[in-house]
Amino acid sequence: MKSKLWKLLAIFAVLSIVAVGCGGDDDDSSSSSSSESSSSESSSSESSSSEEAEEACELGRGVSDDMILFGSSQPMTGNLAALGEQAVLAMEVTKERINSGGGINGRMIDFIVQDDAYNPEKTVANAQYFIEQEKVFAIWASIGSAPLKAAMPIHNESETLTLFPWAQDLSFYDVTANPYFFSVNPSAYAQTFGFGKVLVETYGIDGIKVGLMTINSVDGQQTVDGFKDSVGGSALVDEQTWERDSTTYGPQILSFIDSGVTDVYIGTGDTQFAQFLLEADQLGLDARFWGSTGTISANSIELAGDLSEGAYGVNVISSANGDKPGLNEYREAMFEAGATEAQISTASLLAYTGGLVLEEGLTRAGDCLNTASLAAAFESITDFSTGGIMRPLNFSSENHLGNNDVIILQVQDGVWVEVENLG
Repeated sequence: MKSKLWKLLAIFAVLSIVAVGCGGDDDDSSSSSSSESSSSESSSSESSSSEEAEEACELGRGVSDDMILFGSSQPMTGNLAALGEQAVLAMEVTKERINSGGGINGRMIDFIVQDDAYNPEKTVANAQYFIEQEKVFAIWASIGSAPLKAAMPIHNESETLTLFPWAQDLSFYDVTANPYFFSVNPSAYAQTFGFGKVLVETYGIDGIKVGLMTINSVDGQQTVDGFKDSVGGSALVDEQTWERDSTTYGPQILSFIDSGVTDVYIGTGDTQFAQFLLEADQLGLDARFWGSTGTISANSIELAGDLSEGAYGVNVISSANGDKPGLNEYREAMFEAGATEAQISTASLLAYTGGLVLEEGLTRAGDCLNTASLAAAFESITDFSTGGIMRPLNFSSENHLGNNDVIILQVQDGVWVEVENLG
């Protein structure tokens, strides 16, 4: 009996050990299964997050994995055609610099140019073509306030960035109204406001009588308003306007002679400025001549010859012929691209400088490139150096105009140079 009892106890003991062992195996299996499930869930979660991030990044119109397409409306015909050609060549230089370096974040850039002949109706048609048919990412380096102002509602409605144009209407700089507009070119108002200050500081208010020669456009009116609001405003004695298709400035020059002006501010392009100087000499107008940004080029000097000597320019950038690192790089790149001396000008230098800021903004925007990311990238730029072309540039969410300075140039020995002490 005892023998049977011990046998039964031994059997129970063995079964208990087996049960405990099996229970341990089950726990390990459960633990392993739980760990594998957790790891799988974690991996799935990471994959899902990555996919969501990719889905959250919606590339802008005109942006692909390897390309960014821009549009540019330019006066390629008409009496401002030289300015359009100069700007487009500078854009080509920017394109070559970026693409030869492998692009930005793996993307090359390209652009399409449409002629607007400085005609607002054509500029509007170009904007529709760029956005609706070509599907461009942004409008880059266009010329002219009146043409661009007509097209801005289309740009804004389609959330299309308007980048670094040569256009100076005051309304452009309203960030609330134009959140996608970025510029390095102060307004025509700011330029003549600064011009008035320079005149009074140099010659005194009693020693000047000023005549303004401006284009019959929004830019022209704001040019006049800027001077009237300056400390020199009371010295304004004559206002004259010119039309886009003007072939002579004789009537305006005769009016300035009758008014006895000592100083004439001429808001035109470089070829028109040269023509004005030639006609002023023929008609006997004796005054100091001050040109707007569009007059400052080697072309104006070549066309006017010795008559350009001593003429002044009210500019937003330094002389294109100055000896500064950024200017030297600009000229070298332009000449390599086939530029003539006449194309070393304000128009090409402004487009080139805008290209430097564009490159910086695209780099900062990163892989996920769209209107919002590029706008935020531009707004993050502070103390950006152009190598002496302009003062350091600063943008913010409240300010999309990076440059607010006026620089005075003068023709000396056949070259535009930056001057501080006026004669």
